[in-house]
Amino acid sequence: WPQAGVVIEDGRVAAIGPGAADGHHGETIDASDAVVMPGLINAHLHSNEAFQQGAYDNLPLEIWLGESYPLFGFPILSERDYYLRTMLAAIESLRAGVTTVQDDYVHPPATPDAMDAAIRAYTDIGLRAWVTVDMWDVGLLDCVPYAREIIPANQQREVEALSGTDCADWLELFQTQFAKWHGHDKRIRIVIAPCGPQRCSVELMEAINELSERHGIPLHSHTLETRLQAVHAKEMWGKTAVQYLDDLGFLSPRLTIVHGIWLTDGDIALLADNGCSVIHNPLSNMKLGSGVCPIRRLLDAGINVALGTDGLATSDTADLIEAIRAASLIHKTGTHDYGAWVSAQEVFRMATIGGARSGLMDAEVGSLDVGKRADVILLDRDHWGFIPLTNPIRQLAFSLASEAVRTVVVEGRIVMRDRVIQTLDEDALKDEIRDAAERFVREWTPKMEAGAKRLRPYLEEIYRRANAVAL
Repeated sequence: WPQAGVVIEDGRVAAIGPGAADGHHGETIDASDAVVMPGLINAHLHSNEAFQQGAYDNLPLEIWLGESYPLFGFPILSERDYYLRTMLAAIESLRAGVTTVQDDYVHPPATPDAMDAAIRAYTDIGLRAWVTVDMWDVGLLDCVPYAREIIPANQQREVEALSGTDCADWLELFQTQFAKWHGHDKRIRIVIAPCGPQRCSVELMEAINELSERHGIPLHSHTLETRLQAVHAKEMWGKTAVQYLDDLGFLSPRLTIVHGIWLTDGDIALLADNGCSVIHNPLSNMKLGSGVCPIRRLLDAGINVALGTDGLATSDTADLIEAIRAASLIHKTGTHDYGAWVSAQEVFRMATIGGARSGLMDAEVGSLDVGKRADVILLDRDHWGFIPLTNPIRQLAFSLASEAVRTVVVEGRIVMRDRVIQTLDEDALKDEIRDAAERFVREWTPKMEAGAKRLRPYLEEIYRRANAVAL
């Protein structure tokens, strides 16, 4: 509507439309110079990478993982620094109109302090957060192809000597976090995430699936992000990763495939038949050279697609508007059949109701509808990108920067008003975050680089060898 009101009561949308606010009393937000939209949903984020923005370039995923998550020299921080690291991502998210983040929180030591700190950051700033317990129990030597052939025996022994986290420890961490945080403050949910099918034992996969079904929570799994992963699936299981997941009984509306770049037509049919979702992460896919997700084929098959930024060390931002722009543009290349291109309207759906569906929360968030939770953003109608006002969704994709987001409401609470965060002292926190991040660079980056260097030549050889294999 060109002129309308939104009435919020008890954290939910009570009425919407022309004249809806007539006769209602209470706090009023003047939106006469605003474009009102549902809050954006970042369906895939790694806030644990926030101190590594801009740290890497020209690295494919498997080599990048060796640098950013090194087996030797992995950073262990204080609980306060874990909090500040996630707060950096949370502030970037909020300023870009994101009201919900699905934070795939990767913490190999599997201690609760890091996730507790991250969740406290989300509760303090006022965002809605679905936080994953991301777990795996298969080590490097068995989750990438040819590792036992290429890595020297003495270094294999060093890798095997590292204290990994086993199936029981991961499941205990999930149960602890779920009991402590799930449903907290109406905004926090705990999601279960097998990091990738090649990184998890059958025992762990079966236990994860059972917990997801029992609690009615999403399964969030990196799958077929790279060509190397497709090669590994073929050599390890003699089938695609999606066929393997199907054999395990994993395919259901609870499952979201993260990335899904190297899906076959048969994979897509299986995902569609079982009501699964896929999360598109165009920024990281481009930066890591992973490939282009087949979005048109997914949409045409009826698969729900969500949108994510991915981690802050691959996309290097938590600004979902940047991902909206990338997704609205990248699929117009590669074919002259413009009927197959992906539209800004389709991408906007990914960034709202598509993300909600991925999180099994589409009845609660993802659109402005009466009865849904009041997650609302107001964009500045006077922003240069809205002149002239032609199509707000296309202008969000092609014309606007995140500075156009003026006010953000989550669960009926104003968390940012006129670009000022209402829930915390941003300036004071910025100084503390900067100090912590720069201390991370001074103290941990050299250790991480030294640890990564020990395995780098072998990961490069694994990458080259896998790329020479025909699919």
